Amino acid sequence: MESVVIKRIPIETDLKNLISKKMFEDDSPILLEYLNAMNILNEKFQPMAILKECSLESTAGNSVLIGGHVYKSKILSHLLKDQQRIFLYLLTMGEMPADLTQIETYFVNLLKLPAMASAMKNLKKMVQLEQNFVKVGMVNPGLIQDWPIKGNQTIFETFGNAPQEIGVEMTTSCLMRPLYSSSGILFEDINHYCDCETCTIDACIGREALFCHTA
Repeated sequence: MESVVIKRIPIETDLKNLISKKMFEDDSPILLEYLNAMNILNEKFQPMAILKECSLESTAGNSVLIGGHVYKSKILSHLLKDQQRIFLYLLTMGEMPADLTQIETYFVNLLKLPAMASAMKNLKKMVQLEQNFVKVGMVNPGLIQDWPIKGNQTIFETFGNAPQEIGVEMTTSCLMRPLYSSSGILFEDINHYCDCETCTIDACIGREALFCHTA
């Protein structure tokens, strides 16, 4: 299947939902800066993504063959063994506008991560509705124990030149540019898997479940 580009993914526009743990007075200067940053996010940022449906060709040991490319991870092999098709994805918040003041840049950066988590939830919801999945699971390189960040190499190889369409590139250290970009695999979650259970980043704004040592 060809890659599908989604040019605009909606994000949460209610500031209180994005910074629910922060309480400010209505006339607080900090709140006004947050409100301005929210306006900048809505006006100058366009979360985009690429999806590519792939057939799961085989799983054996710590190897998974997806779309003619081998992914090395025992956990990934276990999670996907009963799947017939999966969706590779790339998502990005895009580059920071160059015309922002230092203060605007600071507050926009504070909101970009929760905004990205909101965009990710909406991307999963799109796949769930279009594919009639009961639930969508997600797994990301670098966030499970035996699938390090260099797993991005295989994802980018599978996408070919498509990442250029949303302005995403991979660095020599397998990180992604722009900052606040994400990559991974979406699949129908029939076993109620949550990748948050295998991630030790406690402060993550997008956390949906506690870390579980036995996950």
